[in-house]
Amino acid sequence: MKYHLKKSILVALGVLTFMLSKADEGQELFTKLCTPCHTIGKGRLVGPDLKNISNKRSPEWLTSFIQSSQSLINSGDSDAVAIYKEYNNLLMPDQPVDAGQVNAIIVYIKEAGSGISAEGSQEMAVDLLENAKPQNIIDGRLIFSGKTRLTNGGLSCISCHKIKDDNVFSSGTLAKDLTETHEIMGSAGVSAILSNPPFPAMAVTYAKNKLTLDEVFNLTAYLQSVSKERYYQHPVSFGTTFVILGIMIFIMLLLSIIVLYFRRKKKSVNHEILNRQSPVIN
Repeated sequence: MKYHLKKSILVALGVLTFMLSKADEGQELFTKLCTPCHTIGKGRLVGPDLKNISNKRSPEWLTSFIQSSQSLINSGDSDAVAIYKEYNNLLMPDQPVDAGQVNAIIVYIKEAGSGISAEGSQEMAVDLLENAKPQNIIDGRLIFSGKTRLTNGGLSCISCHKIKDDNVFSSGTLAKDLTETHEIMGSAGVSAILSNPPFPAMAVTYAKNKLTLDEVFNLTAYLQSVSKERYYQHPVSFGTTFVILGIMIFIMLLLSIIVLYFRRKKKSVNHEILNRQSPVIN
């Protein structure tokens, strides 16, 4: 009897240890991959609140969606398509995790959400810009445009992103247009992504050059302003102007080369001197 009791206790301790290790691994993965867009019991952010998510979806479905939401949406899965439409057709980035790691995340979500009441989980996250001032918008514009360098030496947003703002002369074209980002994601979503980027290229770029809290706040305030004011902006595109100027400069250079070619010396200088100095022989 004592032997079986000890064995049961050891098994229970082993299971508990395993669950705790999974929860620790899940917390690390959740913090790294999920917190920019999701909360556990604190309301909707960029994506849905994940409290009790394991009661709504199967582990197999969650694994497929987390690994590649786009593939699941393209397959016609009704739940995946519904989520995609509900959240403004915003795709969740594919995550480099296996089934075991997804399970660890689910275990952590269960543990973290077990002591949270369901009352606040349906509310939107609090607007972080409630106390933002006009100066925050100005500072955010300077950071976005690169006129103010980032404290930790990261690239300015304009290097890759486009924005609809008459006060910004030029924009990048390598990544998404951020004009409507705040309207889609809200203040909490934008600031979460800036603080801990979930997108691979952005994550690598700012891995060692994280934005400060003030920079995140100012950029979020600026993107909110851009989203609200976008209908009143009429930024001028200088693309056609640059093309025309380039063609004109090319033609001028070509004409200069042609003129210089025909005015070039066709004989050596020494030969001309010799002809001037040599007596004419009759």
